[in-house]
Order: sequence, then C-alpha cells, then structure tokens
Amino acid sequence: MRILTTLLLACFVAVAQNPDPASAADPIKVMIVGGQNNHNWAVSTPYMKELLDRKPQFQATVCNAPGKGAEPSEWDAWQPKFSDYDVILLDYNGQMWPERVKTDFVQYVEGGGSVLVVHAANNSFNGWKEFEQMVGLLWRNPNFGYSLYLDDDGNVVREEPGQGRRMGHGSQYDWKMTVRAVDHPVTDGMPTHWMHKHDELYHGQRGPAENINILLTAYSDPAPGRGGTGKHEPIVWWVPYGKGKVLTNLMGHVGQLGCMHCVGFQTTLYRSCEWLATGKCQTPLPDNFPTAEATSLNP
Repeated sequence: MRILTTLLLACFVAVAQNPDPASAADPIKVMIVGGQNNHNWAVSTPYMKELLDRKPQFQATVCNAPGKGAEPSEWDAWQPKFSDYDVILLDYNGQMWPERVKTDFVQYVEGGGSVLVVHAANNSFNGWKEFEQMVGLLWRNPNFGYSLYLDDDGNVVREEPGQGRRMGHGSQYDWKMTVRAVDHPVTDGMPTHWMHKHDELYHGQRGPAENINILLTAYSDPAPGRGGTGKHEPIVWWVPYGKGKVLTNLMGHVGQLGCMHCVGFQTTLYRSCEWLATGKCQTPLPDNFPTAEATSLNP
C-alpha cells in the first residue's frame, strides 16, 4: 500500500511539473482593428472577436481607430501597440492612418509580424505603397496594377495594367469555393469544392501582384442577375513581406451576418490566425463543414 501511495504521489508531481503542452501554450494574441468601414464594422468587428473568444487558443482584443470625422486629438491619442500581438486582423476601410502608426505597422510586419485582411479592408489605404505591396491585390482601378485569375485548367492568368476586367462584384449569392493549395495548413483536409453562404464575390482586384500564394478561389458566376466575370477569382491568398506575412480573405461582406455564420468562413478565420502566428493549424475540420452541394451555418 505504501509503495502504491508513493507511485501515485510521484505521478501527481510529474503531471504538475509537466502540464499538457496544449493547455500550457500561451494563447495567440489577435488585435482587431475596426472603427471605419464602408461595411458595418460595428457588427463585424465584435462578431469576429466573439468567434475568436469561443476558442481557448485565442485571445482577441479590439483596438478601433477613431471614427469618421474624429478630432485630430483623437488620432493623436490612438497608438496601437502592434508588437504586443501575434496577428493584426484588419476590419478597417477608412481614412489614412497617421504616419507614425503606418511606420509602426510596416516595421511590425517587416520584423516578422502577421496580418489578416478581411473583405473590404483590402479596399483601404490607396497610395500607401508598403500596404499595397504586402496585400498584393486590392480594390483598385484597372490602371493601378496587375490582376490575377485562374482559368478552367487551374493555371494563373495575369492581366496587364489597363487591360481586362474591372474591379467590382455582382449580386450576393452562395458561391462554390475551390481549394488551390491542398497541402497548406489553412486548407488541409478541406473538400476540393465547398459552398460559401450568400456573400459578395469580389472580382478584378489589382495591385503589384507579386509573390501571391493563392489558397482558395471562387467561380464568379456570369449568369443573368449575378453579374460575375466567368473567372475563377482569388478569394484567399497570402504574401510574404520582410520576415512577416499577410493573408487576405475576401469573404465577409456584412450587412447582416449570414456570410460570417458560414462554417467555412469561421474555420478559415481560425486556421488563418493560427497559421499566421505559428506556421501550423490545430483547428480540426468540423463535421458540419460545407460540402460541394450545400452550405453550412453556425450562428
């Protein structure tokens, strides 16, 4: 009995000194920046924080920029500490940030920081060259830069500045997504095709289009009433910048939250933040992940 008691005590001490790695790991710190957007950031920003807060591996903080028409003193007081976070999630599309904030942001990414750009955040900061370089493809006019799409054989087609389709989107509908990087941690295990719920499908994005790594595309349906391009448009891609990386996800138009209720959107959000912060993903593909025939919602 004494021997058994001694063994049990030894096991308890060993567990206490060597906790489970998953539970001992520090959470991934995510800063979400909203405050201005031509979309309803007052709904989307807190909802994405709520999504991240559902998972113990994340610790999300909102650091909104001053609102439209804010006094200069409000901008003077706004100094986000990017370096305190593993991932910066941009839900912002508004006036240009102050130079000191822009400088800190660029230094953060160059030094190894990570950024997740969601939907209309890729519309922002026209003329900020470093931001445009790190995002790669943005909501810009055709003369601004190059555009990319995939043909029916999966080959990347590069349109020259001033040529090809304009940036825009058609009506909102359920899209069929196609995985283009099957061995990437964000898309690992996803079905080749899956349906995303009722959203704006951006097309004709323009930019420097350098070092673009496309993970997911969607077919932009040209059928009457949908107004698409008939192209396979990039939806999720990432770009290396300095020692850091920037991932863009064009899903997430918010008037209501239907598209963010999509299990595909939520899974991509979780995995994107994990991969940006750690280079790998532990979030499993849920049993109710969308299929090639049906969307799936998790309100």
